[in-house]
Amino acid sequence: MSHPLAPLWALVPGRTGVPLMKVGGTPEAPGPLEWPACAMCGGPQRFLFQLPHVEGRLDLAPHASVHVFQCENPDTACFRWDPEEGANAAVPVKAGAPSVSAPPGPVKPYAEWTLGFEPATEDTEALSVDVNEATEEQLTALDRAQEEAPESKVGGVPGWLNGEATPECCDAPMRFVAQLSAMPFGLEFGDNGRGYLFRCTREDCVRPFRFLTQGA
Repeated sequence: MSHPLAPLWALVPGRTGVPLMKVGGTPEAPGPLEWPACAMCGGPQRFLFQLPHVEGRLDLAPHASVHVFQCENPDTACFRWDPEEGANAAVPVKAGAPSVSAPPGPVKPYAEWTLGFEPATEDTEALSVDVNEATEEQLTALDRAQEEAPESKVGGVPGWLNGEATPECCDAPMRFVAQLSAMPFGLEFGDNGRGYLFRCTREDCVRPFRFLTQGA
């Protein structure tokens, strides 16, 4: 039985040509960006990555970009993997006068990587299976689909490492936006984990994006 392949874009490290799409370094915003503090410990969050609105490939409208941060305070046990506890932040930016506020404390940046798009496909049906109700055949197809799908991408469906965990917002499941692998960037997502970015389905939501991570 053939499975449908979802159109998507792999996020490829080291590519250039897409302004404002990168991992690490310091955030660069096309408008005013307020550097977030951790809601659990009050310390500065560490900048992880940013994605711009790209017509036809990555629809963030009416936002011009989204910037993702995570608390990595070594002296606390903040729930940085959780989309609701405030120990990470996905901050949208509207186009305007570019400015980034100073972080609320010292923070060491990650090494900077540029990112580029590359066309890709993935087995949507296999990746979307409920592992708790899957047959042996479906689990085998899921493993194969996980290996073949890009680890870092925009579009498609999430490649969960520890089971489906789509967050909800405004009484509805959020829409998947992007996934970023911890490697090769050296990000703190558990043991070679992944980060997942979601967006609320309502245009008027006051906190439209959520981020969570799962370790391998």
